[in-house]
Amino acid sequence: MTDAPAHPSAPAPSPGHGFALALGGAVLALWLGLMGWTLNEAALEREAGGTVLAVFPPGTPDGEVFAAVLRAGGQPVRKSWISFAWVAKGDEPGFVGRLQEQGALAAYGEMPLGPALGGCAVVSLDDDRPARFRPNI
Repeated sequence: MTDAPAHPSAPAPSPGHGFALALGGAVLALWLGLMGWTLNEAALEREAGGTVLAVFPPGTPDGEVFAAVLRAGGQPVRKSWISFAWVAKGDEPGFVGRLQEQGALAAYGEMPLGPALGGCAVVSLDDDRPARFRPNI
């Protein structure tokens, strides 16, 4: 009679999944850190005015954002596709600072172009492009 073990040994776990998860977590952490730094650097100074994208805390009701823009001396232009970010206009210097006093987290300058979705097509809203690149609408 041979002495066979009562329970066969289980195969050793593969180290590949743990490494992949750690690498994915590191990439995500790096991306979040760089995105936070970029957004911080892109924010307008408190003394700025003009048309801005005002970002409020997530979950802020539309009525509160609307009222905050008015209290800051600006005009709400429109909501963005992000519910807590609004386009607002305030021509007086210091508009961004007044928005922050009313609860805005930050304000960003106008983008030179913005996508408008229609069906499955994206159309640029940049009117300063050469005529040959403008749609014939």
